Amino acid sequence: MKKIWITFGTVALALSLPLSSMAASNQKFTDVPETKHFAEAVNELAERHIITGYANSLFKPGNPITRGQAAAIIAKLMKLNPDYMVKDPGFKDVSKANGYHNAIAKLAELEVIGGYEDGRFGPNDPVKRGQLASILVKAFDLPRFAFNAEENPFHYVKPNTSHGANVLILHKLGITTGVTSDRFGINEWVTRGQAAKLMQLTERVQPETYSLETWGPMLRFSEIMTDEDTDEFAVNSEVYYAAIIKGRQTPSGYTGDRVQVTPLKEGRGTLQLGGNYGMENQNIKRYYHKYYVDVKKVDGKLKAKLVYASDILKTRARLKLAVDEKVENIHFVRTNGEVLSSNMPFEGYTDSPDVFIRVNKPGNFIATVRFTNGKEARYTVDVKAPTTHMLYYKVKTTKMLDAN
Repeated sequence: MKKIWITFGTVALALSLPLSSMAASNQKFTDVPETKHFAEAVNELAERHIITGYANSLFKPGNPITRGQAAAIIAKLMKLNPDYMVKDPGFKDVSKANGYHNAIAKLAELEVIGGYEDGRFGPNDPVKRGQLASILVKAFDLPRFAFNAEENPFHYVKPNTSHGANVLILHKLGITTGVTSDRFGINEWVTRGQAAKLMQLTERVQPETYSLETWGPMLRFSEIMTDEDTDEFAVNSEVYYAAIIKGRQTPSGYTGDRVQVTPLKEGRGTLQLGGNYGMENQNIKRYYHKYYVDVKKVDGKLKAKLVYASDILKTRARLKLAVDEKVENIHFVRTNGEVLSSNMPFEGYTDSPDVFIRVNKPGNFIATVRFTNGKEARYTVDVKAPTTHMLYYKVKTTKMLDAN
């Protein structure tokens, strides 16, 4: 998959970065000097009444942040109102008398946080670095990027695990680095000062995502589709990044799937979705949808909008060439001899000597390619209308016997 480098604002400072010269001068706590890299975050969040300290103007930045404290801060950052209509989360160690009960209950309802297998939440347990990464990704709905081995700088962080994938998402967005260049410390505790810095940075750099949810309890998204018969469609174009976020089964039913679309740059892309209707033990039917993804900058931020598409778009017909073959001209006709273009526009690929033309109607055609050395090659181009859910024609090109 093509690697896309993205910058979502100023590259963020990490948990282990050196002292910052950006710290605020308006100190709120006597134990948070300006020289600490988390000072500006602590003071700014305190000014907004997002975080609080202890008696005697202490913040205790070196203490581990607890799961209850983290829930209370995240609920405020998400602008939730946990004091209104919260469901009992069912954690046996979080009673209504607990000061963090409502925040924990609201975040559990939104599936931002969860408890242990034994039914506890552990509100006084320290939060680990991997756990906080997962909380931040879910709370701020950060892009669910996929990663390959070359994009993972950390030993012992596996992208196919929940916390591991979320650690790499924070790293890709510039929100955090590791304890060292190749070690994240996924099971180490997060201090209150570090947590303040991470939360502030996440709030500042989060891109605005768009979600398309399934529209019924029996529907599932199964795949972001590519066209098998053309190289036209890129799964994640330069305009947007898309990922399917699967729901889960709960006592009250399936929570539903959604497709998360993250805008990358202004422009129009295309998105084709496949899904299933029905449960696994029933007759499953397939369904499909196709969209345009329009990305525009509004008030300085990229925003994505999905528009249902009914069109069939111009589609690439790839003509395979040898390395030393350079195209001068392409003559394009129907198989009955009707000339459609005596100088058909063509484009090249960055990673191949091949070229492509674009077709916009079904039929059987012949493309005669003249090379700069005077030689020619002929290709049959068979174009079929796609099924209704696909945006591009089905195209097959075949090189004919040498025309010379």
